[in-house]
Amino acid sequence: MSMTTTTDKPQVFQKTTMPNGLRVLTCEMPHTRSVSISIFVGVGSRYETDEEAGVSHFIEHLVFKGTESKPDPVQISGLIEGGGGVLNASTEQELTVYWCKIAESHFSESLELLIDMLRNSLFEADSIEKERMVVLEELAMIHDQPSARVDTMIDEMLWPGHPLGRDIGGTNESVSSITRDAMLRHLNAYYAPDNIVISIAGSISTEAVLEQVETLCGDWPRAKGNDWSPFTHEQSESQLRLEYRRTEQLHLSIALPGLDLHNPARYALDLLSVMLGEGMSSRLFVEVREKRGLAYDVHSGVSHFQDTGAFAIIAGVDSKRVYEATSTILEQVAEMWKPVPQAELDRARQLVAGRIMLRMEDTRAVSGWMGSQEALMGRVLTVDEVVHNVRQVTGEEVARVADDLLSTEKLNLALVGPCRGRKRLERLLHL
Repeated sequence: MSMTTTTDKPQVFQKTTMPNGLRVLTCEMPHTRSVSISIFVGVGSRYETDEEAGVSHFIEHLVFKGTESKPDPVQISGLIEGGGGVLNASTEQELTVYWCKIAESHFSESLELLIDMLRNSLFEADSIEKERMVVLEELAMIHDQPSARVDTMIDEMLWPGHPLGRDIGGTNESVSSITRDAMLRHLNAYYAPDNIVISIAGSISTEAVLEQVETLCGDWPRAKGNDWSPFTHEQSESQLRLEYRRTEQLHLSIALPGLDLHNPARYALDLLSVMLGEGMSSRLFVEVREKRGLAYDVHSGVSHFQDTGAFAIIAGVDSKRVYEATSTILEQVAEMWKPVPQAELDRARQLVAGRIMLRMEDTRAVSGWMGSQEALMGRVLTVDEVVHNVRQVTGEEVARVADDLLSTEKLNLALVGPCRGRKRLERLLHL
């Protein structure tokens, strides 16, 4: 075994790589009474073909439906919930995450359960067909929510013809036709120790964790997954998409191509987003909601993937005031080209640093912090390192990122709701 230890007072992250390539990250937090286990599998929706779109998400559902030793799903949920714990999972574009948070006395059996789910799930024909209906209902539910639908439309505009532009859950057609054999092929390719990170934080002993992981996973054979398809499209003109629905509120999203996970300038973009639209003191909240009463919810956010990213603004507005709201949002975006006042930059830095430090009191956040970084980047930055990187960002760097990314030729606007004024919106985007 190879072991590297990174110290971040008061937390120490330890990484151990097992002979079969499985990476185990631990953080002993003896002052807590909980333990959080997060298992990151290096696969998500961008690894799928159009025909098998949604297979990662489908598998995530099915591993909860019974294993060889616990064939009844109630045995799985009951083991965690019976001790007051929480068990869940999520599928993203580049990762699938299984996690639980339990009282320290239930740690050993919970780790054993999670490993059992990933290694020994049954994938019975009856369970597959029942869960297929559940997944199709989930897709229908998402489609029925205007706020979720506008997100999907924006993704299609940002990443056209690419897996990143698809709904993570796939399509009705693909989910309806995914076979058990296709699932098992996917599982065997990606659910392998050299493509998995186990991240554990809380009231644990690293030595005891490694001993148990070795017992549960030592005989787990390596496998070879497929590479994801790179994104190479370069947007050259603004785009507008409207989807008419008879809803009370109109949901809109304005998005631009962003920065990838490995780009050092991403810290400057993160701070730009904080100043523009994260929190009640942000420019968008103050101008759009407080001063003009145009929206209840308006906020911005960033996405960073391996080779691409996005910067997006979301708002829910009265359909009669959509043009004023869109114009006001675009004016605030354009204002980011101007030099940022030092006091505002300092506030944004403090906000980001404070958020991170407050999160790290929770075992779930710590296990997620370690595991997601290791799974996506192959290394774990400490809180101090990230806070240092944030505090090093200058006003000039924010202005440079704004100049590079906030380009009118790369604006994407998607709207879902009772709006028919396409021409007027096109004029706002200079189409």
